[in-house]
Amino acid sequence: MRGHFSVALGGALVYLAVMRNFRWVLVALSVAALVLPAYAQKLTPKKISFEGTTASQAELLAVMGLKPGASILQADMQAGAQKLMDTGMFADVHFTYDGVDLHYAITPATDVMPVHYANFPWWDEASLNAAVAAKVMLFHGGLPMESSLIQPVTDALTALLAAKGVQATVTETPEPNAGKDTGIQFHIDAPAVEMGPVTFTGASSAWAEPVGRIQTAAAGHTFDSAAEATLFTALRAIYHRQGYLEMAMNGFAHGDPQVVDGKVMVPVSATIVEGSQYRVASITLAGGSLMSPEDFAKLAKLKAGDVANEDLLRGTMAGLVRPYKAHGYMDVKIDAAPRFDAENHTVTYAVTVVPGPIYHMGELSLVGLNEQQRAEVLKYWPLQEGDVYDATVSTDFLLKNKAVLKTLAGWSGGWKAYAHEDTHVVDLVVTFVQGGVLQ
Repeated sequence: MRGHFSVALGGALVYLAVMRNFRWVLVALSVAALVLPAYAQKLTPKKISFEGTTASQAELLAVMGLKPGASILQADMQAGAQKLMDTGMFADVHFTYDGVDLHYAITPATDVMPVHYANFPWWDEASLNAAVAAKVMLFHGGLPMESSLIQPVTDALTALLAAKGVQATVTETPEPNAGKDTGIQFHIDAPAVEMGPVTFTGASSAWAEPVGRIQTAAAGHTFDSAAEATLFTALRAIYHRQGYLEMAMNGFAHGDPQVVDGKVMVPVSATIVEGSQYRVASITLAGGSLMSPEDFAKLAKLKAGDVANEDLLRGTMAGLVRPYKAHGYMDVKIDAAPRFDAENHTVTYAVTVVPGPIYHMGELSLVGLNEQQRAEVLKYWPLQEGDVYDATVSTDFLLKNKAVLKTLAGWSGGWKAYAHEDTHVVDLVVTFVQGGVLQ
């Protein structure tokens, strides 16, 4: 994370290190008395060369503020290297001057992340990257989180919007994915960018009313990179509730943005492909479950011959979770793999359960109680430390014991479970407050 400078002047070798955190460290001097005169001496590199990067020489020189053949100080060479490091685009910059050639050996940074744009409806991502790259040297669609280029990119986006007649505030944030930053997202904070009229084509007359409700509700909602997925999710919910499991939304597009009442309104459109209605051929639970086939048949909200309503399928799967969590399986995963018969328009669901490890009761913390109330709760609390954890206890305890918890009349409580994946222990914290409903 540092760059080096060495230059031979009058028998003295000056060797400096450039650190990413803006510190300069003097590493070695062969003749200390000559440092200041050498450092202040005017130098005229006839050639400035680079290796190790795909960035153009013109870009690098522009960022550094150097020109071949121009008289500069040793400090200018160092400052140019520091400017490259400040961009965050490089992990290492080594440079040497032999009296004729000023040479930079550069190692690209490994933490450069792709840049995305949340709500810039005038451009697609590729054309916006190109427009910004034309204004910001060394920008080619990616940046590290710590970079001096973030502000120039922000300024470039602001200028591009101003050319469209929009005075905007642009900010950037990390894009998290599974707890990690996977990109940098620039977005317009003000003015608001919203969906204008929403138009769906392809829906049959039977769907005119529910599809129309979605069109009406969507207008005025945020327009951003998730707009397409948001609309599809809303459509899928109503179609899948009626067994149209192959419904698709194609050709999502948006029209020219318009500034209306201080907001950017973006008209959007898409085509609905409804497909056929499916019915349930069968729904079965794989072996090894805590529930018998007979009990599952009673629990299941879908039966053979029913319209394949995914809301009812999810309700069935949720009903399976409770008995597993009552037996300590806090990580239980329920899946219902569909198998489609396109010819007969039926679907078979095979429900499987992956229980995961068994969790045990850890520490119980009672917050907000005096000693008498605490003793009363502990008297009736059924789980001891080390017992198999029953998640239904925490949700049912207060209500089931309402009659005997005399000192908690007029109190309510909220539960928070902390499941430790490494030890498979669950710590519970319940916070009591006066007022509300005991539940």
